[in-house]
Amino acid sequence: MTKWRKFIAGCDIPAVRTSTVLTLGAVAVFAAVFTVTQRSGRSDDASGESPAVGAQATPERSDSVLALRAAVRKRIADSDTYLGYALAEEDSVLRRWQDRTVRMLTVHVGSNPNVREQDDLARSVQSAFSRWERVGAIPVSFRTVRDSASAEVHVHWIHSFPVNRSGQAEVFWDRDGWIQKAILTLATHDVRGWSVSADVLYTVALHEIGHLLGLGHSDDPGDLMYTVTTVSDLTGRDRRSARLLYALPAGSVRDP
Repeated sequence: MTKWRKFIAGCDIPAVRTSTVLTLGAVAVFAAVFTVTQRSGRSDDASGESPAVGAQATPERSDSVLALRAAVRKRIADSDTYLGYALAEEDSVLRRWQDRTVRMLTVHVGSNPNVREQDDLARSVQSAFSRWERVGAIPVSFRTVRDSASAEVHVHWIHSFPVNRSGQAEVFWDRDGWIQKAILTLATHDVRGWSVSADVLYTVALHEIGHLLGLGHSDDPGDLMYTVTTVSDLTGRDRRSARLLYALPAGSVRDP
């Protein structure tokens, strides 16, 4: 059986309606047990766990897993990325999608009943997905679908959050660290009732798609994935962090 786990991160909105500065304050919340699903056929060993997670059935297996985890930690530590910071802030699990360049990741953008400018906001979200696809340099491509039942990523709209927040990402992954699905919830208004502009929504979507792809928060205020950011595009460090994440095996990097 596979336990699905969930990561939730939220985005705050700017205090000034016309400001291009975006405040992104997020707290990661982890749940111990979520939906339980039957494991389908796998190419892993009989233990049903990937080497990154590592069932310690034999001393040889245990040693190889420990060596792999140590090598991954060293590669992260030696890199100019924020993966190490994000792992320390979270649960020491590398979460990402498997290669989705051929079988593209399906995205459904729901209808938006909250504003007349719903087409503009939807285009902002689609532009954010396209931006990650163009400059992220990771093996993930996106395809928008009309049928929500066939989508792995769902974009939902709400009028506003009860707190000062404009976006939220819920990311579900299996015990091996492979992301299975995600839900992005975007608000069209802030907690005061002010409309969220298409430009601000684009930045919120960029940040939340970073979480959707498996990234945590950066420790550098100059990065898009920092909790409070003054940038509206991916930085070199954001891109390096994403590329390194997708060059490493998914799963825990913590020693038992």
